[in-house]
Amino acid sequence: MRILFHCPWHNSKEWLETIKKQFKNNIIYTLKDKPDLSEIECAIIWNISNYTLSKMSNVKILFSLGAGVDHITELKSYCGQTIIRLKDPFMAERMANHVLSQILFYQLKLKSFQKAQLKNKWLVKYKEPALNNDITVGILGVGYLGSFVGKQLQKHGYNIIGFKNTKPKTNYSFPVFYKKSSIKKFLRQSDVVACVLPSTSDTHHMVNRNFLKEMKKNALLINVGRGSTLYEKALVTHLKKYKQFYASLDVFEKEPLSTSSSLWKFPNVTITPHIASLTLVDTAVEYIYKKYKQYKKNGKIKSDVNLIKGY
Repeated sequence: MRILFHCPWHNSKEWLETIKKQFKNNIIYTLKDKPDLSEIECAIIWNISNYTLSKMSNVKILFSLGAGVDHITELKSYCGQTIIRLKDPFMAERMANHVLSQILFYQLKLKSFQKAQLKNKWLVKYKEPALNNDITVGILGVGYLGSFVGKQLQKHGYNIIGFKNTKPKTNYSFPVFYKKSSIKKFLRQSDVVACVLPSTSDTHHMVNRNFLKEMKKNALLINVGRGSTLYEKALVTHLKKYKQFYASLDVFEKEPLSTSSSLWKFPNVTITPHIASLTLVDTAVEYIYKKYKQYKKNGKIKSDVNLIKGY
């Protein structure tokens, strides 16, 4: 089978070598090879161009190199081909670890000790941090990654609640709000809100001025989902008004984050460069190959994406 691999990441060479090793009985192309795109039957991709997709007239299956699929579904040339997104358990573990680290940084008030250290100051007066069972963490988006994060945080003794746009079809180990009218109740109960939403028309700028207004004034907002879900201008305004509000941001509307962004300057903001859920190449390629073998055996495979929902 002729397979196209494309991703713009710094470790794309490692990805390509691992894919060639796993898919050794197939022909693996990159765009540098200038293949006849009409002969491509399968593509393993991240951020491919609309032009390239339009030329892959016979592609049957598209593997997303991440949990997100908007980089495919938002292309004008996308016409319903099967999409398989990455569901690597190590991605979920890394995301859970990242979220936990940001909660602890906020909970234990470690920022204040960092500031004191810069001044060679031994800080002796500080407010005693809250215990885990006194903190409610709201998981905004309880899909594969969000539900895993919630379960892991529960093991550490945090109170967990979730929110999703539709009525849950599966049982969760924590309460889940699902009606849009209940979003205020969800936010008012949450000391921490971890946003793990996908990028869809419904979630675009969902975290806006009205959303932030309903959160506790000393809460922590963590965004590890997609940058488009957060209206950054509204957050900047909120941060200026509420000095005890905290934000940990791993994803942004435009990446990399512009050096001129005022988000860099807030002492109550932590910025990381989209690294909360890095993919482990070997296990990710194993997952992709497993799904590929199912496709080869049956001649078809069910798409991971509900095109009506957009994820």
